[in-house]
Amino acid sequence: MKKIIISFILVAALMTGCAKDNRPSDLPPLYPCAITITQDGSPLVGATVHLVPVAAENAKYQASTVTDEKGKAVLTTYGFDGVPAGRYKVCVWKTVVEGVTQITNSDGELVNTLGTEYRTVEREYSDATTTPHEIEITNKKMPPHSFDVGQAVKIQK
Repeated sequence: MKKIIISFILVAALMTGCAKDNRPSDLPPLYPCAITITQDGSPLVGATVHLVPVAAENAKYQASTVTDEKGKAVLTTYGFDGVPAGRYKVCVWKTVVEGVTQITNSDGELVNTLGTEYRTVEREYSDATTTPHEIEITNKKMPPHSFDVGQAVKIQK
């Protein structure tokens, strides 16, 4: 759960902290990239999608986002819309927390939240060395891309 919260905070900070006037000078041109993630053929909602560059020279530029209610992922790089040209491994992960219990002190202030976290996407799809999914970003308009991450799993973290 902490990893999810940290990921969301990081993405939000990158998105709100970047504007045209503070774009990194070495950031190459970005091209629109929207893909759809499904699980067993249905949209995968709330999954984190991360594009990991295949070429070492692009390793600095990793794009990411979270899928919407239709499983659509519109990728950003350093909070800017789009992805540098290149070939990328598509990594996807999602977790859920069950059995959430909130613990409060005698003043009613929340002091802890407990629960059990589960991965719902097989590990192979979240690792750049094992994911079978790849995408190439070019300066041309991309056709629709959809990637399926197999059947849902429930593996305790």
